[in-house]
Amino acid sequence: MFNRGFGDSRRKVLLLLLLGGILILSFVGFRKHDEIGDIIQNQRQSWKNTTSYTYQGSSDTASDDEALENSPSSFNSEYKKDKKLAGKTSSKSSKQSHKQSEPEEEEEEEEEEQEPVAPGPVFDNRKLSSESLIDLRNDTLGFEHIYVLNMAGRTDKLDAMRLSASLSNFSFDIMEGVSGAEVPKKAVSGIYDYEKEGINGVIGCWRGHMNFARTIIRKKHASALIMEDDADWDVDFRNQLERFALGSQTLLNTPHGEADPAPDSPYGDGWDLLWLGHCGTQPLNGSWQRFLIKNDPTTTPLSHRVNFANIPDMSLYPNNTRIVMPSKGATCTYSYALSYHGAQKIMKWMSMDVYAKPVDFGLHDMCSEKERGFKCFSIFPQIIADHKPPGGANKDSDIGEGGKASNVRKKGFSYNVVNSVRINADALIDGRLEDVESQWPGEDDGGVEGEITYEYKDEEVEDVGD
Repeated sequence: MFNRGFGDSRRKVLLLLLLGGILILSFVGFRKHDEIGDIIQNQRQSWKNTTSYTYQGSSDTASDDEALENSPSSFNSEYKKDKKLAGKTSSKSSKQSHKQSEPEEEEEEEEEEQEPVAPGPVFDNRKLSSESLIDLRNDTLGFEHIYVLNMAGRTDKLDAMRLSASLSNFSFDIMEGVSGAEVPKKAVSGIYDYEKEGINGVIGCWRGHMNFARTIIRKKHASALIMEDDADWDVDFRNQLERFALGSQTLLNTPHGEADPAPDSPYGDGWDLLWLGHCGTQPLNGSWQRFLIKNDPTTTPLSHRVNFANIPDMSLYPNNTRIVMPSKGATCTYSYALSYHGAQKIMKWMSMDVYAKPVDFGLHDMCSEKERGFKCFSIFPQIIADHKPPGGANKDSDIGEGGKASNVRKKGFSYNVVNSVRINADALIDGRLEDVESQWPGEDDGGVEGEITYEYKDEEVEDVGD
């Protein structure tokens, strides 16, 4: 009896110990599972933070599409944030997104190590970064997109533009022109005199340029360049743009130290409009900033400069000098560029508000009225101008009637362009660069010797324009 009872008790004890061990192992296993789950969740969150954009005003990370939908509608740093809104994929934007994911403590330490920025642009040893040069040499000339304004029926002008662009190795899309007669009166924000001769051309031109601004907003372009379909430029066009970019970066006080990041736009950040092609421009009132491009062999000789509005007083500078300057506007819209923020401003003030002027007058007003905060920069002499092709003079304009059909030009010409791409098309097609000819051979205002040099000036002078 005693032995059997003792054996039963021992079995019960062993069974209890076994059950207790199982419970302890189960508890440890569940704790381990929770720890592994936490690690996986943290890894997922870390990966998510480094592959998504974080926008100010939101503590949540989101996918690219969600970020675009929730992105802010107004910007302090205009071009830089405009480019984020555009959702542009590039190695540069990739680097920016990684910078955003770094700890705030590290960013604060970097800011403390930076030297204070001197007031005003610093020009000594300034040069374009390799990233800016790469952007300038792409097939859209450093802008996100290029458009050419062309009336649907003018296949002759479109043919010439396609050929010219191919010879300078850039591409564009068509921005279809608008006939003023097709614009309903209710769609015009101002009151035009519809009895006035040529008013339909004025209204159609305005609407075409508003469509350009609207396209930039709709497609979220960080920037875009527009050209009219009779535009012409120099064989040295790309080098001219690099020199202009150096000037605009200087005027915008773009940091240029070896440790400084390249600007988002190769033309600098913070501009609204860049006026490259016009028929007259003036410096901004109260600003004496000038970036001088001296000894430029592509500068139009003094006796061949043709403009139809006021221009800067170029007697202040050596011959063969171009200047880049803050601008109070220009006349004619042969070519200009808009940033995303600039397009927004145009859409507001020239379409939604009461407006009844030619489009270049409106752009001029926006540049000149400082309270609008519209930053414009011009180059003079201009680097894009209009071309008059061989044939009847009545072909020239799509706004008015143009010249008389009986006035037939045997040879085309371009205003203010030394080595015209259109005129030298035959040589360029065949690759005969040695045969490229100036429109005014031997007329270089005393000769161009040595290399192109640059100078920055910011001193008050009496420059009221001609």
